[in-house]
Amino acid sequence: MQHPLPQDERLPLKLLLAPVILLFAILLLRLFYLQVVTSADYARESEENRIAQRRVKAPRGLIYDRDGRILARTRPFYTVALERTTRKDFEAATAAFTRAIGDIELDGEYSRKYRTIRLKRDVDFRTVSIVEERLKADWPLLDIEIETQRYYPYGTAAAHLLGYIGIIRDQDLQGNNENAYVLGDFIGKTGLEKVYEDSLRGRDGMMYVEIDATGRTGREFPERDRLPVPGDPLHLTLDLEVQLAAERALPDSFASALVALDPRTGAVLALVSKPAFDPNIFVSFQAQKARRRVLQSETVLLNRALQGHYPPGSTFKMVSAIAALETGVTDTRSLFEPCYGALRVGRSTFRCHKRTGHGSLTLPGAIEVSCNVYFYHLARLMSIETWHKYGAKLGFSQPTGITYPGEAAGLLPSRQYHEERGGWSFGHLLNLSIGQGSLLVTPMQMARYVAAIANGGYLVTPYVSGNPPRSQRIDGISSRTLSIVRKAMRRVVASDTGTGRRAQIDGVAIAAKTGTAQVPSRDDDAWMVAFAPYEKPAIAIAAVVEGGGSGGARVGPVVREVVKAFCIQEGIIEPEVTEMDTLLANPGMP
Repeated sequence: MQHPLPQDERLPLKLLLAPVILLFAILLLRLFYLQVVTSADYARESEENRIAQRRVKAPRGLIYDRDGRILARTRPFYTVALERTTRKDFEAATAAFTRAIGDIELDGEYSRKYRTIRLKRDVDFRTVSIVEERLKADWPLLDIEIETQRYYPYGTAAAHLLGYIGIIRDQDLQGNNENAYVLGDFIGKTGLEKVYEDSLRGRDGMMYVEIDATGRTGREFPERDRLPVPGDPLHLTLDLEVQLAAERALPDSFASALVALDPRTGAVLALVSKPAFDPNIFVSFQAQKARRRVLQSETVLLNRALQGHYPPGSTFKMVSAIAALETGVTDTRSLFEPCYGALRVGRSTFRCHKRTGHGSLTLPGAIEVSCNVYFYHLARLMSIETWHKYGAKLGFSQPTGITYPGEAAGLLPSRQYHEERGGWSFGHLLNLSIGQGSLLVTPMQMARYVAAIANGGYLVTPYVSGNPPRSQRIDGISSRTLSIVRKAMRRVVASDTGTGRRAQIDGVAIAAKTGTAQVPSRDDDAWMVAFAPYEKPAIAIAAVVEGGGSGGARVGPVVREVVKAFCIQEGIIEPEVTEMDTLLANPGMP
């Protein structure tokens, strides 16, 4: 016969059963949550662990010149990649890979941050075969990717304008869409590659493949794939023939720059800066030494056409002439005291480039032979404020507005500028009137300045792609004044005594102005600005050769070759037929 538990023994038993029942209840609730409430989430995570995502790189947009010739394109190359894994497996896989190919240098480092680690990029077919035939069985996470690499078929041509792309770094990710890039991607670093990065790079795609526990790939799921969207093409205003003519004509032994614009619209037809570089070295994984030399240079990457500061010398005399004509200081018939090779002003002597002098000259004659003394006389009759006002009207001391990072503004000195730096004297204006002193310009500013003279007084905004920006009519400079200056510039080339006669081309009327600018640290810089054809200007050019000496002698032939190439392209003149051309056209001739 069982006896009921005493009242004092039932209480501990109840206290023991209560937490057990509570724990079972919690367990049941947890099982219900896992198997019912979140079952879909876990199924999805399981699916994602079984299905691997692989990024498909979008091809970068092509860059064309104005006639559709490709200036920058892409080419495929092979990359050995390793799917994300543990550090131990990474070290073992890379050790096996380096032993197999006989090369210990790798492009990628271990990281848990990214799904794929690129071990070796731009490998040859031998390496691809080794991975596929010898290593893949033991290291299934090794894979061969097909990437695209930028290629510039014309090498150094227009390199400073096009710019280059390079491998993205952590600092490059700041400010960019970090979801759009991963370490090891390429990104535009300079030039138009940087300016148009967002449209050129395109949008990467994604493909899905099944993987097993060992990492081996199985079936694919094309219905899930997201195709890559190629980058947008970029069509430039650049004329490749004119660009190449300028590249060939400028000497390789001097630093130099040249800009050619369409004076009617501001379209950039050519832009050269020397010394140049080959942008292909920045995407090649075999050109580290060449890339390092360029990056360590203080001068090669400088875009002299847009960022170089130069005294313009006598090419700036048209500013003084325009200011004098508009203010009534002179006209086309006025004569000053004859030039005897120098002018004494106070205690200082200001010299002309021709030591024996030019004699009596009118304004057009002074521009034709580039007489300094005539312009000293003009300076004596005008103020620094007047000179500065017309220099500003013609676009100096301000960026031209071209879409390019880091364009320089130059320096158009004022009275205040000199007073803040040692004091103002009248001698400063005499030097400024002939383009010397503290005046600094860029070749792009000079090209826009000569374009304004050529087109009848409109200040264009240089551009390289798209529709032309609206040009601005220059107030306070009459058509009559510009006509006088254009006629004088025509005499510079057409006359037997003109300083620019070496730019002459049969069948094409060219107007120009030469300059020889004194620079303290080197020999004189050689300048020429020009436009052609004279009656209907379609090209405006500014060119400078650092330390080149005489502008007419050094740069005149350069301008001639550039104008000739442009006129051949436009059908204004016929191309010259060489003996080799004749032989090729008539192979049967002896």
